[in-house]
Amino acid sequence: MAEARQLRDYVPADAPEAATATAPRIDVGELTGGVTDHTVWSCAGNLTAVRSIRARVREFLTRTGHGEEALDDAELAVSELATNALLHSRSGQSGGVMTLFIRSDSQRLRVAVADQGDRDPADSESGHTREDGDDFGRGKFIVDSCATRSGEYWSEATHVAWFEIDDAGESVVAEPA
Repeated sequence: MAEARQLRDYVPADAPEAATATAPRIDVGELTGGVTDHTVWSCAGNLTAVRSIRARVREFLTRTGHGEEALDDAELAVSELATNALLHSRSGQSGGVMTLFIRSDSQRLRVAVADQGDRDPADSESGHTREDGDDFGRGKFIVDSCATRSGEYWSEATHVAWFEIDDAGESVVAEPA
C-alpha cells in the first residue's frame, strides 16, 4: 500500500496516463524486506531520463545518509542501467517508460531499473541488442566495478537490472584535541 502511494507521489504530473499504466513493474516485496527507507519512481524513457534518474538517486541517498563514495558509485552505475534501458528496450522508444527503485538501510543500498523488455527489432535504429559484446557491453563492467553485487532478471515483459553497494554511511571522524 505504501509503495503504491509513493509511486503516485513520484510519477511526474505531466506523464500521460497511458504511460503510467504500462510502466515496468518491479517485485517490491522481494526488494523491501528489512529496509529503513525506499522509493519508487517512473519516468518517460527519453533523453532527459538518465539525468533525472541520476539526480533522484543522489538526492535520495544523500537524504538517507550514505557516504560520498557510495553516492558517486551509485550515480555512475544507475546512469549505465538507465542508458541501457533506453538503448535496448521498448522503454527508449516512443511512449516508453522505465521505473527506478531504490532501497536503503544503514549498511546497504540497492538500486534497480526496470524497463519494458526488448525493443521491437523493426523499430531499432542501431540493430544491436543487450547481448552484443564487440562494440557494446562495457556497461556491465562499469556497474560491476561500482557495486558490491549486481544482476538482472526478467518477468513476463519486464527486464530489471539491479545493483547493491555495501556502505556504512557518512562517518564522522573526531579531530584529536
